[in-house]
Amino acid sequence: MSDADYNWRNLTPAEISRLSVLGRRMFLNEKIGFEQHRNFTIHLWNYDKFAWELGPRFFKIGSPIKFDPFESCSVSNCRVTTKNKDIMDADAVLFHLHLIAGPPAEVRRAPGQLWVWFGDESPYNVLISTNDRNLIHYSGFFNWSMTYRMDSNVPVPYGRAVPLPKDQYLDEIEDYHKLKKKNIALMGWNCGGLNGRYKYLAEMQKYIEIDVYGRCGTLKCEGHYYENCNKLDDYKFYLAFESLNCDEYVTEKAWWNALNKSAVPVVMGAPKHSYQKLLPPNSFIHIDDFKGPEELTQYIKYLLDHPAEYNKYHDWRKRYRVFNEHGYSGAPTRQLCRLCEALNYNNKTNQRADLENYFDHKRQCHDT
Repeated sequence: MSDADYNWRNLTPAEISRLSVLGRRMFLNEKIGFEQHRNFTIHLWNYDKFAWELGPRFFKIGSPIKFDPFESCSVSNCRVTTKNKDIMDADAVLFHLHLIAGPPAEVRRAPGQLWVWFGDESPYNVLISTNDRNLIHYSGFFNWSMTYRMDSNVPVPYGRAVPLPKDQYLDEIEDYHKLKKKNIALMGWNCGGLNGRYKYLAEMQKYIEIDVYGRCGTLKCEGHYYENCNKLDDYKFYLAFESLNCDEYVTEKAWWNALNKSAVPVVMGAPKHSYQKLLPPNSFIHIDDFKGPEELTQYIKYLLDHPAEYNKYHDWRKRYRVFNEHGYSGAPTRQLCRLCEALNYNNKTNQRADLENYFDHKRQCHDT
C-alpha cells in the first residue's frame, strides 16, 4: 500500500495518535494487534429491560430471526451475556448511554473488568432516559468509549470507506447520470433539527423540485430503520441533512441512502473536514461551499445539465468501496464484533474514558 493509500484521509499526526489499535486497523488499514489465545465475555447491561431496543439493534437487524453478531468478524472468541446476574463473569460490560437511568454507582464491577459506554446518537441525544445529564457525574465509571467517532476506543461508525487493493481497481464505472432517472430526494421521519435543515430545504424547493419521502414529505416509502426504501435507488442526488452539526456525526443518510445507492450526497451537518476524513474522496457536496440554497441549487442544476461533471462525483468508485456497518435498512451491524476486536487488539491498561470532555455537545457541536 502506498503512502497515499495509507493516509488518504489526510489525518494529522495528532489525529493518528488518538486512534486506538482497532481504529488504526479500521481507518489506516494497519495490520497491527493480534487475536488473543483466550475467550472474552461481553455483558449487555440491563438487556432484559431494554431488549426492545438492544435486541433489534445487535441481533435482529431487518429480520425477526436472530443472527450471529460475530459472523464475518475478524475474531470469533467472544460470547455475550444478557442477564445482570452474570455481570461479574464478564470481561467487558456495555452500557448504552441512550438507556441508562444515571451514573451506574450501584453496579458491581469485577476486578479488571472494562466498562464501555456506547452512544450512536449525537452528543445532544445521549442520556435521554435520565434527568441527570451532567457528564461530569459519569466520570470515573467507564474505561472505553464506543461511538461513531474515529478516535473512540471502539469505533462503530455508521459507514466506512476503504481503498481497494490495486488488483481490484476499475478502469471504467457506470454512467450514473444516464442510469439514474430522477433528480433529488430526501427521506425524513424526524422533522425537526437544531440546524434549520427543513427551512433550508424549503428555500431549495423554491428553485428546484425535490421529492421528499416519509413523515416530513408528501411521498410514501416502505422503508426506514429496519427496511430498505428501494424508491431512493432512482435518484442522482440525495439530501443527507443531519439534524445537528456535530463533529464526525455522519449517519445512514449519507452512507446508505446516498453512497450505497449510488447517489451523490448533498450534506449538511458536520464540518466539511469531517466529511473529508470519512467519506470517499470527492464524493459529496457540502452546503458550506455555497452562499445559500439558491446558489447550491444552481450548482446542482449545472451538474444535471452536464453529465461528465456529475459523473466526476463517482470517480472514487474506481479505487474505493463503502461499507455500511450500522444495521440501518437491513445493512450489517458490527457493534459487538468491533467490541470483540477491541478486546483482542487494543491496549487494555487502566484507562478512563473522559466522557465530560469527549462528548460534551458544547465542544463537539456547532451553530446549533
